[in-house]
Amino acid sequence: MSKNKDLTYEDALGQLQKIVKDLENRDIKIDDLASKVSQAKSLVDFCREKLSQTEDEINKIIRPASNDEIFE
Repeated sequence: MSKNKDLTYEDALGQLQKIVKDLENRDIKIDDLASKVSQAKSLVDFCREKLSQTEDEINKIIRPASNDEIFE
């Protein structure tokens, strides 16, 4: 999977869910299996990174202000 700056978490998750569904339904040919697993790993990595970045951003927002900021 190439790095796509326009890829959203929701898009990546949808693609990942389709791969899982295809695997469960045995709709993936053996010749395509390795590339689908590789694509799935890339999508999982992308989703994990996106979740981590979002968690960091949220923690910055909700982190209590320092003592200096409280008294200003």
